[in-house]
Amino acid sequence: MRFHNPLQPARLQQRYKRFLADVDFPDAPTAPLTIHCPNTGAMTGCAEPGIRVWMSDSDNPKRKYRYTWELAETSNGETICVNTQRANTVAGEALQSGLISEIGPLRELKAEVGYGYDKRRIDWFGLDQQQRETYIEVKSVTLATGAQGFFPDTVSVRARQHLLSLIDMVNEGHRGIVLYVVFHTGIKQVAAAAHIDPVYAQTCALATAAGVEFYALHCRITPQAIEAIGSLPVANDEM
Repeated sequence: MRFHNPLQPARLQQRYKRFLADVDFPDAPTAPLTIHCPNTGAMTGCAEPGIRVWMSDSDNPKRKYRYTWELAETSNGETICVNTQRANTVAGEALQSGLISEIGPLRELKAEVGYGYDKRRIDWFGLDQQQRETYIEVKSVTLATGAQGFFPDTVSVRARQHLLSLIDMVNEGHRGIVLYVVFHTGIKQVAAAAHIDPVYAQTCALATAAGVEFYALHCRITPQAIEAIGSLPVANDEM
């Protein structure tokens, strides 16, 4: 996934009200520039005042906040994509290329397909080589402790509900997959964040026992593009 326009660097002052951030921007030297923050999570380790950030420019004068926060750089030089909306695109490219061999090639790959009794939308749907319906829920991972990544970074009832829906799909004879898109270049393994959301971790264990599959995508992240380059282990034994 390439960024359509060159990202512009700035320095973070603060993130607040979940969807807003103030940055020091060279083109606005006399006052902080308020930009859109497309991340509803806690953003632990991603939003420290003074860190270097990169923004995309909507080039839309009618938009209230012209710029969107895309990337952040940690104090030890790791790069994080904070825009969770990018995860589905990166996941879709990886699925189309068959990057994760365990998932295998999928036919009729479609995004945002309604499924289940309540017709909620799955991030990606396709048919595997055995003609099984395959339902893939994509999650963005940015929380890191050393090289260990965790999801979620805050209590998430919605993420737990997604797992329960995938369990239903597996029980009906289909495939249910959680695909963690690792948006932190320092993360080498992913696990459920039992120390933050123990109910989610418990539900992951139930999902694993039911046959839901868990995979993680390793990404190269630069101000020019985000590219899935391989898989990372998911610590199911810790769920």
